[in-house]
Amino acid sequence: MINEKIFVTLQLEVETKSKVIEEKQKTVRKPAKGQKRRKLTKKQRALRRRWLIGSLAAVLLLVPVVTVVTLWWRGWLPTREELPRYKEKILIVLSGWGHARLPEGEVIGIDISHYQGTVDWEELCFHVDKTRRLYKKENKKTSRREVDFVVAKATQGARYRDNKYKEHKQGARERNILFGAYHFYSWKASAKAQADNFIRTAQLQSGDLVPILDVEMYEGRLPERDSLLVWLNTVEKYYNRRPIIYTGENCYLTYLLPHKDFSRYAYWIARYGGQEPSRHHIIWQCSENGKAGGVKRPVDLNVFRGTKADMIYKYTLP
Repeated sequence: MINEKIFVTLQLEVETKSKVIEEKQKTVRKPAKGQKRRKLTKKQRALRRRWLIGSLAAVLLLVPVVTVVTLWWRGWLPTREELPRYKEKILIVLSGWGHARLPEGEVIGIDISHYQGTVDWEELCFHVDKTRRLYKKENKKTSRREVDFVVAKATQGARYRDNKYKEHKQGARERNILFGAYHFYSWKASAKAQADNFIRTAQLQSGDLVPILDVEMYEGRLPERDSLLVWLNTVEKYYNRRPIIYTGENCYLTYLLPHKDFSRYAYWIARYGGQEPSRHHIIWQCSENGKAGGVKRPVDLNVFRGTKADMIYKYTLP
């Protein structure tokens, strides 16, 4: 009996306490009607704002640090030897952010491939305003500026032929625009087979620009120098004119320039970001985000060092 009385008493106490707690919670959660919540003071609002700004700043600082450490830990950051190549890529990206502008120079041309798609050759020209900004279409601000020369991709490797090459060649000749062709060199095929592929496909004639060899990194590798010389000698023997070598500035300085066998060739050098190459070149490819009327996609802009008469006299086929 005593135990039952104690149990009943404890149960009543527990129920009483639970009711009191529930009533307190109700009063906290449901304030009386018309009663407004307590406003924060100016000091409390300032402290909260500072805390939020500090937290955001800490996150913004922490993310780059963690990213760099992760890249370093995984070995993805460039070494000292690789920095020039990464710098060149960064300049390419940065050059695409600004508005495309027509470079300074008397002789300005473009190079194209199937990537540009179908070109409207009747409309092909530069639409440029007073600040040399380029537009795809004519407007009240622009004036027409003709394209001085066009270089089209003809071949790559031992078998590939650009499916727009014939169309580009015919269109340039109908417009009486100085025309040239280039071959993209692949380390996967023999130099002789690649030279034969270019000669059969390009079918250059008197008055066209001399053949052009595109030398650049392909699938993580540069071609062997000896194989490049075989292509150059084969094509030179066929056309009786020395080809031009197209390449990036870093490849020119580190891979081709140190070897005397390549000193006899004229160079077409790509360098983006607005600064002209500091070494020998006859053509400077200054941008890959150019605009031209009649071409839907961006085009490479190229400036020849000299007059058009110089270009025709020194670098066209007899």
